[in-house]
Amino acid sequence: MKNEIHLAHPLRWICTKFLCRHKPKTQRQWLQDLAKMPEINLEPDCFGEGQVIRQLENRMAKILGKERALFFHKGMVGQLCCLKQYAYVRGCNTIAVHPQSHIQVDESLAYNKLLGLEAYPFGRQNQAVNIRDIKQLPAELAAVTIELPTRHAGFQLPKWDDLIALHKHCQQAGIPLHFDGARLFESAPFWDKTYQEVAGLSDSVYVSLYKSLGGMAGGIIAGESEFIESLLPWKSRFGGDINMIFPFVLSGLWGIEKYLPNIPRYCLRAAQLYMALTQAFGEQALPYPVWTNAFVMQLPVPKASLDFAALDYAQKHKVWLFDKVIPVSDRNCMVEIQVGDGLDSWSDEEVVNTLLEVVSNASTY
Repeated sequence: MKNEIHLAHPLRWICTKFLCRHKPKTQRQWLQDLAKMPEINLEPDCFGEGQVIRQLENRMAKILGKERALFFHKGMVGQLCCLKQYAYVRGCNTIAVHPQSHIQVDESLAYNKLLGLEAYPFGRQNQAVNIRDIKQLPAELAAVTIELPTRHAGFQLPKWDDLIALHKHCQQAGIPLHFDGARLFESAPFWDKTYQEVAGLSDSVYVSLYKSLGGMAGGIIAGESEFIESLLPWKSRFGGDINMIFPFVLSGLWGIEKYLPNIPRYCLRAAQLYMALTQAFGEQALPYPVWTNAFVMQLPVPKASLDFAALDYAQKHKVWLFDKVIPVSDRNCMVEIQVGDGLDSWSDEEVVNTLLEVVSNASTY
C-alpha cells in the first residue's frame, strides 16, 4: 500500500490540501465537532434504539419522502437485507443487477455467497440502463436494483424518462424496485428533481451517510413502514444491532446540516472543472460527460508511474490528489475526481496546472 495511492495511506494524514472529497478529519477533530452538536445531550443509543437514531431516521425519511427509514452501520448490510427480504417474500432468488454495479463488483459477491441469490445482468458495460435493457427484463425476479449513479461505468445516470419507464415496468410486473442511491443526493441535480421525486420511483432506497454527506460511516434504508419493519430480523441476523453507535449517527446528522445544502454546488463545480480539464488534456482524457459531482479521467501513463508521482507530490507539497489510481492498460490509467469541500481550496487553474505537472513527472518514470 505504501507504493500506491490509497485512502488509508499514511502520507494522506500529513497533507493539508485535498483535491477529492471533503477534507478528512482527525479523531480529535471529529470528537470536537460532534461535541458541539445539540444532539450530544440526548440519551445514548442501545442496540439500535435511542433518541439520536430515531431523529436521524425520521429526518432522512422526510428528506426522501418515505414512510420510514432505518439506520445501518454499513450500507452493504442494509442492501443485502432488502434483497433477502424481497427474495423471501417473492419466492425467487434472482435479482437484476448492472454488471458494473457496486453490489456486483465491490462486495465479493455477497448476495450470492451469503444469501444464495443469483444475478440477472441488467444493462451493458460502460452504459447507463436504458429502455432497451428494461424491455429485456425477465418476468421472474425477486427485485430489480439500479445504482444511481453507476460509479464503475463513469458515474453515469439513466435518462429521467428511462427511470420512469423502469418504475412503471416494475409496478406493472409486480417486481420490487430498489435504488442503490449511495449517491442519490448527488444525482438529483442532474435531472433537476427533488430527492423525494427520485426516491419516490423506488420501493426501497439506500443512501450513504459518509460519501457527500461526510459522515463517519453508515447508511439509511428507506421505504414503506411495513417493509422497513420486515428488515429488522435480517438486520439482527447480519450483526447490525450494535450496542452503541452514536458517533456514526451524530456524524450523519452533522452531514445533513453541513454538506447536504452544498451538494448542488459541488455538482456545478464538477461540471466547471470538467470543462477546464477537457481544454487542458483533451476530450480523450475525459471519456464521459459529468452527471453528478464526480467524473473520471484517463491518463497516458502506467498506474505505477502515476502512483509514484502522486505520492512524491504529496510528500513534497502536502497535497493529496486521488483516492486511488486504476489501471486501464499497461500504458494507461484512470482516476476519479469526486468534488467535495476539499476543492474549495483550489481554483480550476490550480487543479489543471497541478495535474499537468504530476502527469508530466509520471511520464519520466
